[in-house]
Order: sequence, then C-alpha cells, then structure tokens
Amino acid sequence: MESSYVNFLSINQKCPLEKLVLTGEVVDVLPKVKAMSLADRAMFDRSMRAFVSYVQAYAKHECSLIFRVKDLDFASLAHGFALLRLPKMPELRGKTFPDFIETTVDTDTIRYKDKNREKQRQKMLAELKDRDKTPLPKRNFLKNKAWSKQKSKKERRKKRSAKRKHEEGSDVDDEDMKELLNDTRLLKKLKKGQITEEDFEKQITSGPKHQPDGPSGDEEA
Repeated sequence: MESSYVNFLSINQKCPLEKLVLTGEVVDVLPKVKAMSLADRAMFDRSMRAFVSYVQAYAKHECSLIFRVKDLDFASLAHGFALLRLPKMPELRGKTFPDFIETTVDTDTIRYKDKNREKQRQKMLAELKDRDKTPLPKRNFLKNKAWSKQKSKKERRKKRSAKRKHEEGSDVDDEDMKELLNDTRLLKKLKKGQITEEDFEKQITSGPKHQPDGPSGDEEA
C-alpha cells in the first residue's frame, strides 16, 4: 500500500527506484534471531527497541497520507523483528493480534550475558520488589484518623446546634457557617503545606475559638 511513495520519490525527489527481483532460496533467519534473544537479554532489548523505533518513525513520517499507522500489520511486523512478545506502547494499546503468538518463556527471566549488566538488573528488580512490599505510609492513617475525628466533631456540633436552637432560637446557622469556613481554611493550608497534618488534626478537632460575648458565650466555653 506504500507503493505510491515510489512515484513520489521519482517525481519530487528525483530518486527513481527499481524493483528488486529475488533469486534463489530465501533463508528464514527468524528462528535463529529468536534463539539469540532468548540466550542474551541484550539481543532481546535490541529487537524491542528496533520495533518501537520503526513504528514511531512510521507514525511521524511527513507523508502521513501514504504511511498510515492504522493500516500497519503489527503482527507481521513483530514477526519480521523476531519479537518474543509485543512491547507496551501507545500505538498498540487496546488492540489484539491473534496472528502473533508470544513466547511461552517468561521474558523477565532472560539474563544478560554481560555479568555487570545482569547484576545491575537484578539489583533494580530487587529494589522494585522491596518497594512493592513497603506498607502504606502512616500519613494515610493520620488522614483517615483526622476525618474520623471530624465526623465525631460534626455529630457533636449537630447536637450542640440543636440544643442552641431549642434554648435560644438565635444565629445557629451563622455559627455552623463559621465552623465550616474554618474547616475549609485549615484544609487549604494543609494542601499548600502551610501547616502539618498533626496541626491540622489538632485544629480540626478543637474547632475555632470564639470569644465569649455574654451569657451564651460563657455557656459555649
């Protein structure tokens, strides 16, 4: 389907091409290349990088009307690069290729023949494994604890507001609004790093401090 590019090169680039006629038997070297990839991770890496480079160069080609990524036969291309498995890349996301059969070998077990490279790889794998086993940071627990305390605070505030409404019938809604604004202000400070999580917990559970302004203020205190 890219045959139009031959005419393009001839007309626009003054570069005529001639079709190559194959003579004799074509040797299938793919099994040998795959065996080399299984024996040395360096070869496995090269084949994967070559495939990715080809697809990306194809996608960025100036003649996008001729070289269309959506029309590429990725399965045949993967066979041509002697891939053991398909790489993870945006152009392949969400697609299936039943014509391409991946190797049954776990490619993570393929080792480098270069002992130093293999040592570095094993060190990196060990670090990733340890990181996966690392428990969740304590700060997550602190956040959950803070919100649980806030929930209890809201329940207490609700009871207190009901009591005030019954006894006074005065600015209950305004008082609740003040506390809500205070909670929002503290949360913004926490997100901006202006206060620590410990300070946030203390202030969110203690609530805003109000100055007593009469008998009702004394009762609040």
